[in-house]
Amino acid sequence: VAGPAKAQTVKEITVSSGEPYTDHIALSEDSKDTDVMVKFVFDEEKNTLSVNVLSYRTLFVFQEPARYKAVVRHNCLIPERLPYLSEAVKGSRFTLSRQLVKALPKPRKQYVFRRWVEYDGLQRVPTDYKMVNDYISQDFEIIGKRSAVSVTLRDVYLLDLPGKPDSYVLSRGRDLNTKYQVRILRNPCLGLDEEIVSARKAYGEVKSAYEGFKGKFAGGTVSSQEMLKVFAETQSVLLTQFPKRKNLSPCPDIQDATERYNQYVDSIASYSCTVRVPDVTGDYTPGEGGKGLDTKLIYSQARQLDKSVARYLVSRDALEKADLVSQCKEIVKDMSSMIERHAPKTAEEKNAVRVYRQAEAYFKKTCGQ
Repeated sequence: VAGPAKAQTVKEITVSSGEPYTDHIALSEDSKDTDVMVKFVFDEEKNTLSVNVLSYRTLFVFQEPARYKAVVRHNCLIPERLPYLSEAVKGSRFTLSRQLVKALPKPRKQYVFRRWVEYDGLQRVPTDYKMVNDYISQDFEIIGKRSAVSVTLRDVYLLDLPGKPDSYVLSRGRDLNTKYQVRILRNPCLGLDEEIVSARKAYGEVKSAYEGFKGKFAGGTVSSQEMLKVFAETQSVLLTQFPKRKNLSPCPDIQDATERYNQYVDSIASYSCTVRVPDVTGDYTPGEGGKGLDTKLIYSQARQLDKSVARYLVSRDALEKADLVSQCKEIVKDMSSMIERHAPKTAEEKNAVRVYRQAEAYFKKTCGQ
């Protein structure tokens, strides 16, 4: 029964689009059919939160605070005296039960009926008010698309129909005094359809470009310095065409596509190429015009192995790591062939081969080859 406000109950709840929250509150301890159900519904597209109170019984609430002496005459609630417009059949009578009147604190005339809902972070959506309700519903616009708001439920009353046409009795009710701290889970991809399509398209384009680039310079070797220059120019054009993107997006779809895009850009940037070692035949005959080992090439290939292994260690892209291993294996294959054909003779050649063998061993140990 309505009366002085009791200690407030605070509940933390969560709603999301398609996942409403429902609660049950008893208006009276002596009867289950006086329970009400409270339902919160979040509509993300409209950015609204709907608060609904439902019951097996007919309901009445005050939409604005109203003082007893201003709206009640001879224990009857006068709709025309309410501080807002409320629809009712003309001639309807709304009587306060003796039990309800007796429960109001004195001086009774100064008592203020509470507005049924209080809120923070929300703005009421205008609606028509009724004296007689099968259920109470109010839509709120969420200010600034917040992720946290609060709703407090206050006075709710039951209307009984004693049998006379358009005659109602406010039989019982109470101050629910329940505050809901509402956490709103939003879809971070809502309204970003075009951005999602754009991110996925960019990912597809850079993936295709990388695969074409890799296919054109398969194995990481070319036949001449001229082709090495073509490789460098092609790599530069691709890196200009596909710059790195900022991969900070609250939308997982965009974030994932952007991360994959950037991985392919890194793969293009780290893809390396060298001039293929000539397939030189014949014996090494120093002093007779024989051709010895190219120490500059050996040192260069050793550095390339070390560079590729260093990139392998920091890369998180399985595709790039596989490419690096493939390139290193090609280098090992070509260098092994050259060294076998032309065993090192001079101190300089032996030192170059020693440096190369160290790089080769480090590659095999690190990359599991």
